[in-house]
Amino acid sequence: MTAARAAATAALECREQAFETGVAGAPVAKLIIPADAGPNLADDLIQLVETWRKAGTWLVSCRMPAGCADLIQLLENNEFVPVETLVTFYQATRPPRGLTAETGLARPDEIETCVDLALSAFTYDRLHRDTRVPHAVADAIRAEWVRNDMAGRAAAPLVARMGGRVAGFNLCLQNGRTAVIDLIAVASDFRRRGLAAQMIEAAFAHFGGTIDGIRVGTQEDNTASVRLYEKAGFTVETREATLHWINPTVAP
Repeated sequence: MTAARAAATAALECREQAFETGVAGAPVAKLIIPADAGPNLADDLIQLVETWRKAGTWLVSCRMPAGCADLIQLLENNEFVPVETLVTFYQATRPPRGLTAETGLARPDEIETCVDLALSAFTYDRLHRDTRVPHAVADAIRAEWVRNDMAGRAAAPLVARMGGRVAGFNLCLQNGRTAVIDLIAVASDFRRRGLAAQMIEAAFAHFGGTIDGIRVGTQEDNTASVRLYEKAGFTVETREATLHWINPTVAP
């Protein structure tokens, strides 16, 4: 039984994450708990966890509003472990401010450079910070994520170039009238020069009036990123706790 078929009670929904499953080589899923989950939620969750064990599911993630202490505790009582608090920011579209860096859409020959950059830059994401996830697996998922974005998933795979090199990237999705900063990173030898802020301005320049605003998420304890978005004019929309359930008998 796959993680997608392991879904099932009236209160809960479990969706297989095909992309992560394909890279990890073991079933990965996402648990969704609706606001009206009902009085049998605790029993339903126990049954679902047992279904994951029998199905050979490796990892299940769940995000809950950070203020839902009772639901978070219920997840922890069923072997979920908190790994991050995700803060989501939003800003209405506006003209770019002070954009001076050379930015533009990535070329095909820059994809692997961006993959290497991502592997050196991302340490705060939920997979890398969960010590139960093998580092090589977290790296492999991140690498394929970048390739997938740059191969067409991203509406705007933007890069900044300095001295003929890719110095940073901003991979932006588009959901209707909202752009979403999916991944943003700066090469280590170009940091502390304001380049991440320039990449944000490049997104406002690229999308212009085709969107109503830009949304982006980062970890609450990633203080540098939080300051970056606040300084750029973003305001907090939501705070969510991310928790992982990992089956110790399954090796990705």
